Amino acid sequence: MKKIFLLIIIIFIYSCGYSPLYLAGKNDMLLNLKKIEGDFELNNYIKNNFKIASDINSANIFDINAETKFEKIILTKDATGNATDYRLDFTVKFIILSENKEVSYKESFKIKKNDQKFEQSNYEREIKKNFSEIVKDKLVLYLLNLDDN
Repeated sequence: MKKIFLLIIIIFIYSCGYSPLYLAGKNDMLLNLKKIEGDFELNNYIKNNFKIASDINSANIFDINAETKFEKIILTKDATGNATDYRLDFTVKFIILSENKEVSYKESFKIKKNDQKFEQSNYEREIKKNFSEIVKDKLVLYLLNLDDN
């Protein structure tokens, strides 16, 4: 019974037509980041993600300027006036110079305050890293759609 179930699962997985975005061969592009301004840490994550997503030998070159903004806003305070909940706001505006287009992405994330500052800063750093990956993926999909038109 287990072998039949395993065989059925394997057949469905192989026949679904799924192919990863970066292995499909369509993302043959070089993301050339000319200028980036804003939050230093977020900028570094975006630069690194662009390097990973770029193909140096590609003929599709996209020159891009970027402006990032990060805000940490206090949502609630306890009776003593100490912050208990925060909202992290991320904004990235990409100016695609080679296509004369502009695209912006905004995200918000609510977090609770951690009593240990080291763990709090690590958590915020991880959220920034995840946001930069999401933004890079959205930009790559946007550029692929531009390239198809």
